[in-house]
Amino acid sequence: MIIFNSIIRKKVSKIILVFVFSLGFSFSLITVSNAENTVGVLIAAELSPVNKTSVLEIRRLFLGLPSSSDNLIKNTVINLSDPVAYKDFLKNIMHMTDSGYRRKIVKRIFRQGGKKVNEIDDIEEIVNYLTDNPYDVSFMTANVAKKTKGIKVIQVLW
Repeated sequence: MIIFNSIIRKKVSKIILVFVFSLGFSFSLITVSNAENTVGVLIAAELSPVNKTSVLEIRRLFLGLPSSSDNLIKNTVINLSDPVAYKDFLKNIMHMTDSGYRRKIVKRIFRQGGKKVNEIDDIEEIVNYLTDNPYDVSFMTANVAKKTKGIKVIQVLW
């Protein structure tokens, strides 16, 4: 009887182990599929001469630092119309949280001078702003960029 109970326990523990592993694997698939839905892109006005640039340069620009001499980008615009895209941008490009990013901007303004990075919370306003300022850039998800007229995708960010 003791041997029988030991065998049953081993089989049950193997079944539980397989169940937990398969459950974890299925959650990882869900996470990967959600991550694929939020591809972020750098955008500019449709007639903008701005070209692809490095992610390091993009980080510098969104921190309000001046661009390198060979870069055409003058200013950046933070897109607040999609909170998920904004958080993904901060996580994947800036490597910061919202509060950390805002603290860094305020420190830079008070220590080095300069102006605050523009923030716009409406897609139509972003398109209008970028059209009026062809050397400025912003970001949004790729699926929104495909549907939005008046902008072009410069590069994939995340």
